[in-house]
Amino acid sequence: MYLKCGLIEEAKTLFDVMLEKNVISWTVMIIGYGKYGLGREAVELFKKMHMDRIEPDEVSYLALLTACSHSGLVQESEEYFSKLCNSNCLKPSVEHYACMVDILGRAGRLREAKVVIENMPVKPNVGIWQTLLGACRVHKNVEIGREVGEILLKLDGNNPVNYVMMSNIFADARLWEELEIDKKMHFFYNRDETHPLTKAIHEFLYKMEKKMKYELGYTREVSFSLHDVEDETRDESLRFHSEKLAIGLALLSGADEIEGKPIRVFKNLRVCGDCHEYIKGLSKILKKIFLVRDANRFHKFENGTCSCRDYW
Repeated sequence: MYLKCGLIEEAKTLFDVMLEKNVISWTVMIIGYGKYGLGREAVELFKKMHMDRIEPDEVSYLALLTACSHSGLVQESEEYFSKLCNSNCLKPSVEHYACMVDILGRAGRLREAKVVIENMPVKPNVGIWQTLLGACRVHKNVEIGREVGEILLKLDGNNPVNYVMMSNIFADARLWEELEIDKKMHFFYNRDETHPLTKAIHEFLYKMEKKMKYELGYTREVSFSLHDVEDETRDESLRFHSEKLAIGLALLSGADEIEGKPIRVFKNLRVCGDCHEYIKGLSKILKKIFLVRDANRFHKFENGTCSCRDYW
């Protein structure tokens, strides 16, 4: 009751004068220390419990790991988690593993946290992967965030939370493009070469570019590429802007064969002028509707024109 009311000193005084303490009373006090961010005190209390020959149970270990998590005590948590894993009487549960993932994630040791999940003796649940994904956003690690996000979309593809978490990571890094094909979400960033169809996408975009150049006189506008590289590189980089990659994948996947159904792309930045002209050209030569949402508005490309009337 004292702990629930925020009276940590009163709770400690009462605990100290108790004549008989069992594993429950020790664990409750460890939980209390953890909630107040007193991780080191929780560790010392756990040691005293062992010295008093009170064997901790699974809940005691979970309370200790939680306290370590709230105080950033990575080394201590690894030590006691190892003891739990090597115990002959106790076995770590999903909750213990989730706590370790949270601890490592808070410390920025994301790759190690992922290894912990992958080596779990039981099947990891969605929540533990979401914990790691949340840590990826905090530490702005797009690479591991992408890996974890793809796992989550396979495990729980109908949960909008996973899509929001993924998009937030890419949006924070100002890198992402999002495309849905057959209820599967694909993410791209500029000059992305991680997709298994990257080579085919590049070849398709080059083919479409040549066709637009011949039929519509399209040329890439290098002013919309990086300014600190050679002109040839700047010109080439425009072909690999993320919205073009997303549209290339959609068309390769047969989206152009579905009459009347627009191709939808979601972008977290303002669409550049070159991509705007490129998509206008595609809509004309392919007789296809493209609906692109950028940071400011929706663009509906149809028959060589855009709903924004080139003002955005």
